[in-house]
This record gives sequence, C-alpha cells and structure tokens, in this order.
Amino acid sequence: MAESEVEAAWRAEFGRIRDTAAFHGGNVFADGPKAAFRWSGDEAEARRLQEEHTHHYLRWTFLSTVAVMIVGLIGVCLSFLD
Repeated sequence: MAESEVEAAWRAEFGRIRDTAAFHGGNVFADGPKAAFRWSGDEAEARRLQEEHTHHYLRWTFLSTVAVMIVGLIGVCLSFLD
C-alpha cells in the first residue's frame, strides 16, 4: 500500500475516533489529530529501529557461529595430522 493510502486510512480512522469522542463529550487528542499522527509515526520508527537491531544481532550471531565452526574444523583437522 502506498504511503498516501496509509495516511488516508489513518486520517479516516482518527476522524471516526474523534467524532465518536465528540459525541460522548470526551477529548481523545488534546493537540488534535496531528499529535496522533506524530505518535503513530514515532511508534513505527521505534518498531523499524528494533527490527533493524534484531537483524543486525542475528546476522552477527550467525557469522560468529560459522566462524567458530570453521575454527573447530581446523582444530580437528590439525589433531589428525599430529
């Protein structure tokens, strides 16, 4: 889904929430819908960073595991030469 379609969907959802809250006499967004958009963007950025860190951690864990296996194989081969 394109970014503008996602933003339009969020705007529609926040509009429905605001209308429902106004009907019941509550104020859902103190700063208006812009605060809600900032919040959803901050949450998406935090999720993206967490996924990036997880990917980085898994990649280095995999590479270190492969390196340990190679060193172990070299050690076994050298022990057979002795």
